[in-house]
Amino acid sequence: MKKVTIRDVAREAGVSVTLVSFVMNAKMGKDGRLDCPVNPVTAARVLDVAKRLGYRRNNAAASLRSGRSHSIAVIVSDIANPFFADICRSLERFADKEGYTAIFTSSEEDPQKLSRLVETMVGYNVEGLIVAPCLGGENALSHATSIGIPTVLIDRDIPGDEFGRVLVDNVDAGYVATKYLIHQGFGKIEMLSYKLGVTSLTDRETGYFKAMEEAGLKDEIVLHRIDYDADAARKDVIEIFRDAARRGTEAFIIPTKKIAIYGFNALNVLGLNLPKDFSFVCFDESDIYDLNKPFVPHMVQPMAEIGEKSFELLCKMIEGKATEEDKNVSLKSKLVLGSRFGAEPTEASF
Repeated sequence: MKKVTIRDVAREAGVSVTLVSFVMNAKMGKDGRLDCPVNPVTAARVLDVAKRLGYRRNNAAASLRSGRSHSIAVIVSDIANPFFADICRSLERFADKEGYTAIFTSSEEDPQKLSRLVETMVGYNVEGLIVAPCLGGENALSHATSIGIPTVLIDRDIPGDEFGRVLVDNVDAGYVATKYLIHQGFGKIEMLSYKLGVTSLTDRETGYFKAMEEAGLKDEIVLHRIDYDADAARKDVIEIFRDAARRGTEAFIIPTKKIAIYGFNALNVLGLNLPKDFSFVCFDESDIYDLNKPFVPHMVQPMAEIGEKSFELLCKMIEGKATEEDKNVSLKSKLVLGSRFGAEPTEASF
């Protein structure tokens, strides 16, 4: 079947190609009318003809003509990770509300894949990027900004004044999580982390160190960095817990939901229990924490706010209206001590 063109619509409707272009590229106003300099009756006729003929607007060509694609790309480490999935859901809602299409994809912590994705998204003529950068991804993102693609960093940081940032204060999050355990009377507190070296984790480690040192527990600091690969990480945590139980470790800071799953698996494998053998402070929200008896304290990050603030900042950068102050947004986590089931979560204060 022959593809229907804008000329076919113009001929059938008895109007010029330019007029059809005005109608097909117009946005719908709040009053339900098209925002274009065309008589409403004529515009309605053009739309009816286009629908009857099966005309489809060429978005790629339109974006090249206007310089606007009204699309953005969001690149996270793993879109299946519930933390990033919640942020993406928030981002999509705000983007759609403002007439933007958001394209979501994952780097899988691979800087080469991140570089390919950035190149692909630039080829799609996206107007901006929102990225949780992986280690080694600095060059790809610096290249994007150098060719005029506004870029906002979330969750992790990399050097560069050209980027916008919407980041959680992870030093404070690690500090608050550790202070809570110290406040509960624990002294032998250890921490699990990944070997990735991403700033969200290294900052939480810094907060752990700070709280332990302030409490006079510097000699009790033990940080375990595990492999990112799931099978290796699962085995690592089992061996860490086996050794920790033998050494009299009392509590763990567990800075990601994924590592928490490995932690609960290790408890089951080794026949250990919370809080008889260890106490945990975990991160993010999970039914595991809510349904465990006793309830597991955890740091809750403002995922919806990360999505909202990062999209708002990107829009400002696209429009050239972002100040240096605008480009650096810092958010706080909160320590939750009560379950979502049956009552509102109880936020810690100590």
